[in-house]
Amino acid sequence: MQVTLTRDLQDFIVQKVRTGGYANPGEVVREALRDFRAKDDPAELDSQELAELLLPAVREPHRPLTAKHFDDLRSRARRKPARP
Repeated sequence: MQVTLTRDLQDFIVQKVRTGGYANPGEVVREALRDFRAKDDPAELDSQELAELLLPAVREPHRPLTAKHFDDLRSRARRKPARP
C-alpha cells in the first residue's frame, strides 16, 4: 500500500525518527494508526480503563482475594452498560 503524505507530515515523521523514538518511518505510522484505531474501538477503551483501575492496585500492598471478591467483580461488570 502506498500513501501520499503532505510535506508537513513527512517532516513530522522524519523528526520523530531523528529524535530516537522510532527506528524507521513505518513505526511512526503504525503507532499513529494503532492510536487512531483505539479511539474507534470500544474494546481498546475498555482495556485502557481496566489498566487504569488495575495498575494502582498492583502497586499497593496485596491481600488474598476470595471467591466473594470475584463474585462482586462479576456483578459490577454485568451492571456496567455496554458502549454503543
